[in-house]
Amino acid sequence: MTIRSKPLRITLIVAAALFIVIALFTLILVLIFDRLFLALLAQKLAISPNSPVYESWLVPTVPIYFSVYLLNLTNPNEVLAGARPHLQEVGPYVYRERRERFDVQFGNGSESHTVRFKYRIFYYFDRKKSINDPSTVRITTPNLYFLAMTSSSMGWILGDEGPFITLTAEEVMWGYTPALVSFLRAFVGDKKVGLFATNNGTNVNEFVVNTGAKNIRDIGKIYEVNGQQILDIWDNLEANMLNGTDGTVAAPGLRVGSTVEFHVPDICRSVTSYAVNTTTTQERDDVEVTVFSGSPPNSTDPLAKWRTDMFCTKDSGCPPQGLLSLQRCVAKKGADLPLFLSQPFFLGADPQIAAAFDGLPTPSKEKYSTWVHIEPTTGFVLEAFKRIQFNIFMENTDSKYKDMKGPYYFPLAWIAEIAVADKKSVDMLADMVLAPRKKVPLILTIVGAISTVLAVTLIVILVACVRTRSISHRAKRNGTVSPASPVITTTSTKESHIDTFTSVTSPWSSTKPRAPETQVTEAKPLLHSPSHNDPTAPVA
Repeated sequence: MTIRSKPLRITLIVAAALFIVIALFTLILVLIFDRLFLALLAQKLAISPNSPVYESWLVPTVPIYFSVYLLNLTNPNEVLAGARPHLQEVGPYVYRERRERFDVQFGNGSESHTVRFKYRIFYYFDRKKSINDPSTVRITTPNLYFLAMTSSSMGWILGDEGPFITLTAEEVMWGYTPALVSFLRAFVGDKKVGLFATNNGTNVNEFVVNTGAKNIRDIGKIYEVNGQQILDIWDNLEANMLNGTDGTVAAPGLRVGSTVEFHVPDICRSVTSYAVNTTTTQERDDVEVTVFSGSPPNSTDPLAKWRTDMFCTKDSGCPPQGLLSLQRCVAKKGADLPLFLSQPFFLGADPQIAAAFDGLPTPSKEKYSTWVHIEPTTGFVLEAFKRIQFNIFMENTDSKYKDMKGPYYFPLAWIAEIAVADKKSVDMLADMVLAPRKKVPLILTIVGAISTVLAVTLIVILVACVRTRSISHRAKRNGTVSPASPVITTTSTKESHIDTFTSVTSPWSSTKPRAPETQVTEAKPLLHSPSHNDPTAPVA
């Protein structure tokens, strides 16, 4: 193949060079794309009024449902006579949560990476998802007001109050006003007693957190809660530290084996979650999330044990296995109650605690544990399944307990707080963030591969053509190049006795112009012997 056109050769050279540049450029992009992508994503995820997720940070759009399951004591009189308590689960009573951040103030100067805000939750009853109307159902439960007064050595003013009380389910949850408090309302105010009496829009916590603007891995990190940079509740300094986030955001890049901490003001402590597995979201099978559990993967992990033991107190020691004491926390808020948290139906707790009651089911880890599903690229909490049980410590220390056995860690209720991102939110995340991260490197790789193939092909063509042209030029400089020898013919004429040699050029010879044909005349000797066959020769 011979390329005679110089512009065509230049075009091929330029095209090959262009494809080489494209291949190198795509290779570099593939190598740095993930880092570049995450850096750009971090700018979008940082808490800022200009962030595309700022509005959903202020008022989360993910639907959150708060379900309450009350534990009704069916035999209170028998318990006071020494019988085993028999409990009956009543629920769920389901409420739709509305969470909001307000009074938002971003820091200035050296504090430009922080934001201060107030946070509260409103609860709206969802009758369709609930078992019945909580205002119409009667529940017998431990008398929190009675227990608080006896704990403070003021039991003498209780009158007819006893260890157990029957109220509506709504009063058990959202509070009622005891008779004595009603009588003293002018002096103590309109105070209610209930599991969540101060929670519905009135329990406001103030936070100062990191915006993630300088380092996205610090996003949501708590610096201050309700004016305190360190708590003054626990005996251990580490236990009083404000560790982690508020639980609504997490740093990107969390994988199996990592841990994340959340600070929960309602229980006055930071808790640790462990990444134990991966799964996919309920709405899309192609969106992977990291599964976090409140229980360590290794129950004998000494670090996990230390994280629990540091909340032990000098006056009451450590609670039984599987229980968390809230007594100091609620005392800080003005109530002296021996409250304890556990997983529902004492999952993972000392078996003797649950064995003291009748009517409790055997809990399964899958159904009654707390799980948090975090999308690792963004750190978004896409799904959360929080399940905890409230218990109160009861022992026979007063004549009003009569012949009650015990002591008991008496279950009051367990709650399930469930948040699952809807399909629209998951689709938006998948299409705008996750898909580009997977598809762009693939597209770049394909473009780079095609460019490489085209560049190599053009280079091979150019090299072949240059070699062919070089051979042709050498042949021209060296004369002819013929695969066959010239053909020489001889002719003789009688008249002149001259032999003629004619050189016939091969048709495969070089294209070089042929020289004119030449004739070579052979001179005859003056004296020669006549040919024997010559008829003119004289006869001897």
